[in-house]
Amino acid sequence: MFLNTRSIGLRPLSSLAKEHYNIAGLQIDPAANRARFFTTGLTNGLELIDASDGAVRNVDTPDDALISSASWSPDGERLAFFAHYDDATHLYVTDLETGSSSRVTDTPVLATVSTSFEWSGDGQHLFVVLIPENRGAEPQRDAVPQHLQVRKTADAENRLRTYPSLLEGPYEAELLEHYITGQLARISVADGSTDAIGEPAMIRNIDAAPGGDFLRVQTIQKPFSYIVPVSQYAWTEEIWDLDGNALATVRKSDAREGDPEADELEDFNRSFVSWRPDGEGISFVAKPDEDDEENDDNNDTEGANGADDEEAEDYSDKHRVVQWLPPFDDDSMEVIFVADREIRGLTYSDAADLLFLEERHQGDDHLYAVFMDEPDSTYTIYRKDRDDFYDIPGSLATTTGSLGMNVARLTSDGASVYLSGTQYFEDFENEAPRPFLDRVEIRSGETERVFESSEDVYEQITAILDDDAEYLMVQRQSPTMLPDSYRYSVADGAFTQLTENEDPNEAVTQAQRDRFKVTRADGFEFWMEVVMPRDWDGEPLPGLLWHYPRELDDQDAYDDSVRRYNKNAYPRIGSRTADILVEHGYAVLKPDWPIVGDRGTSNDNFVWSIVQNSTAVLDAADQRGYIDRYRMAIGGHSYGAFGTANAMIHTSLFKAGIAGAGNYNRTLTPLGFQRERADLWRGADRYIQMSPIFWAERMDGALLMYHGAEDQNVGTWPMNSERMFHALNGLGKTAAMYMYPYEGHGPSAEETLLDMWTRWADWLDEHVKNADDEPEEATAEAP
Repeated sequence: MFLNTRSIGLRPLSSLAKEHYNIAGLQIDPAANRARFFTTGLTNGLELIDASDGAVRNVDTPDDALISSASWSPDGERLAFFAHYDDATHLYVTDLETGSSSRVTDTPVLATVSTSFEWSGDGQHLFVVLIPENRGAEPQRDAVPQHLQVRKTADAENRLRTYPSLLEGPYEAELLEHYITGQLARISVADGSTDAIGEPAMIRNIDAAPGGDFLRVQTIQKPFSYIVPVSQYAWTEEIWDLDGNALATVRKSDAREGDPEADELEDFNRSFVSWRPDGEGISFVAKPDEDDEENDDNNDTEGANGADDEEAEDYSDKHRVVQWLPPFDDDSMEVIFVADREIRGLTYSDAADLLFLEERHQGDDHLYAVFMDEPDSTYTIYRKDRDDFYDIPGSLATTTGSLGMNVARLTSDGASVYLSGTQYFEDFENEAPRPFLDRVEIRSGETERVFESSEDVYEQITAILDDDAEYLMVQRQSPTMLPDSYRYSVADGAFTQLTENEDPNEAVTQAQRDRFKVTRADGFEFWMEVVMPRDWDGEPLPGLLWHYPRELDDQDAYDDSVRRYNKNAYPRIGSRTADILVEHGYAVLKPDWPIVGDRGTSNDNFVWSIVQNSTAVLDAADQRGYIDRYRMAIGGHSYGAFGTANAMIHTSLFKAGIAGAGNYNRTLTPLGFQRERADLWRGADRYIQMSPIFWAERMDGALLMYHGAEDQNVGTWPMNSERMFHALNGLGKTAAMYMYPYEGHGPSAEETLLDMWTRWADWLDEHVKNADDEPEEATAEAP
């Protein structure tokens, strides 16, 4: 069976308008005690697709709730999911044999920070964070303020980003604590009986042991920070038993507030921490010590291969794999493998008797296997030269183990593993990427290709359906073939179609498209796609150039960045995809937009690159007869809005612009932005030259700005659009600003999107398509 989600389509504005708090980097729905993104979700139903013939049957879900987080039990017999009602979130379980679903929580879920649940390995219990019993009322703000907002500088330079919605004072701190403090609980799938685990805590994350008898629990620690969001608060990770007793500390982190010395993760030099798939304790990679005396006690382990203490060797200068078994004391920690190089990946077999380790040294990656009964031997699965982009052995294929853990996918005889990857080609314009699956015999390293995509259809493996890879689930697509899922038989190469998707945007996805290289005056080459109406008759059309600036070191760096281009991909259309304007009679130009210069200096060339790119793109499209170059607009979102305003200031090539959620004043991000690392005081000329508001008097053309009133993106506060409009209005320029209520960095509500597209079309018609027929000389000059 495969799970498919059913969507409501575009979300209603009413879901965004529901009362919520923007606090410490979180968006919280207080009425339902959950993250706001659950309240504004799109899934309202689930269905099961039979992997053998594509037969579909519905999953029983509540009619008046949104659905999220659907998860199979380890044995595949049940399905659990969150049901989000208007005033609460509850956990449901579906019996796949009967198809019926039942609610297993009496107390609502608290899903503000810890936003998922965990199955026990036997599928009999679920672990989740609930609203604490007898929780008090929500804190109230004082009618008359009793505290000042106080900030003091640190002793050292503290180059933090400009985070939105941080804590302002004690009231916000109390409010945050109220909504992130929850009760960890174990719930019986059979009857819904609930056992509380420990006392309520500010739980960040939970990870249940496969045996269901222990949990790794991360808890947020006080004091709260007033200068970074919750995601950077201090936290501690411990192993708890089912009574909530903390048996051991696994790792912890201080608040990451910008001080490099204080920001290091106090993880006792541990990485890749996870439960062993057989349920016997945890394992982790112990990294080489760095003269950290404070953590010396936490790195004391027995010798490799279980040697006695007096025989133990000192491995503190090496990467090693450590297992830590109950009762999680100093005596139960053991080094089971010592590596020669840096370990960058660790995967177990289901029985935990076989390790797959990925080492990295200088420019080489090495994946090898270690049988636990012969730890002195390693068996190479692949070696890869990381400097050779086209040397792609693939990645180790994994599956869900018998107790629900992610484990290596082995053949039924245990002798081989699988590598799944995508082969790219130097002539990427003519040779599309080709996904593949290889079978590798562990001891000999012999490789056999099981599957490879065809040349003219992009065929991507989405699942291996059995241990011997006799059947695969494959998604197939081409520029004219909508993506659908197929069952593939390796033996006879036959595809059985399982889904029949429909494209509501066919008039746009199947529009005429042309992709070609553009050459700037300085010789720099980059790619552009032109989209024309499906019924285009060859006459030049008014056009919109939609772009997003990308900083690059040089031509080689750009060429490297486009090597994954897939000519066999089906065009994807989203709710803000500029291609939609071909239905309104416009040519849509979608060029890459390189800003080129040595790392750390590319922004010295920002304005110059904007001018050169604009000129080269219009020249190329004009020469091919696609556009009326005197009826052109430019647009972009976020950094693309920033580029749009600059293009309209420093050239006279565009009659109009559409700029969404942009920053127009770089002095509001004085410590850096994008790839810019110089601060305002070390790069004042650069900051000022790039900031459209400093050059607003040169705006040439009609600029439409739109912005979400609750934009939480770093650096693009709504104030940017408000101040830019204020400047343009005061200068007598042609401009408009649309501030969409309750929207974030990307507009998403149905009412917003319909309004937005109507205004875009009207604006372009007035200022571009139906503009004065007498063309003016277009110019492009850098200041």
